[in-house]
Amino acid sequence: MNTTFQPKTKRIFWTPEHDDILKERFQTDYLHNIATHLGFSLSSVAKHARELGLRKDNPTGRNRDARAFVEMEYTNLSYQEMAERTGLHRFTIVKIARELGLSRTPEQLRTIRSRRRKELIQKERRRIIFGLDQRTNIKVVSNNQKIRLRGSLKRIGYILGTDGHTFFYYPGLTRHLVKEANGKELGFTFLPLPTACTEETEDYSASPAASANGQTIN
Repeated sequence: MNTTFQPKTKRIFWTPEHDDILKERFQTDYLHNIATHLGFSLSSVAKHARELGLRKDNPTGRNRDARAFVEMEYTNLSYQEMAERTGLHRFTIVKIARELGLSRTPEQLRTIRSRRRKELIQKERRRIIFGLDQRTNIKVVSNNQKIRLRGSLKRIGYILGTDGHTFFYYPGLTRHLVKEANGKELGFTFLPLPTACTEETEDYSASPAASANGQTIN
């Protein structure tokens, strides 16, 4: 049982005097500075500012640039992307968009969501390839073993074809027979690099040597 004495903090109530201070400082100070001065949370001060109908007459240079950016990119980027690029909070971007009266069509929304999902899936796939845990619950691969082997083969010098399943080896590459056998079981195909492409890889020799049984030799 925790017997540590916890002193009670005195609750502060919003008064008309707080309204007067907020109205006096609203145009010249940041809301978080006003909140600190009054002893209230930022959300509480912002709420009372809205109730009083207060709005910045002359936004700071940073906010002017942000407003111009939001107006230009609103139909192309998500709120989070605009927040990251302007350095502002996502809720601030939402507020700016509302003040500017911006809107998106259903098609524009679908395009943004689809692009964001594809980007997220690509990031998660890269994490899996490098042996890292996923950050989301999105199912991005159907066969983790296949994804890891594909990444391993590329790292030791095999060239992946455009179909994602064919690997090419060139004359200077020491082949890894065990990985090739595992790859064939997973549906990969291994072929010699076409003659027209071999000249580009003659000087490439980054992979470790392998013995006849496929074990690597340092």
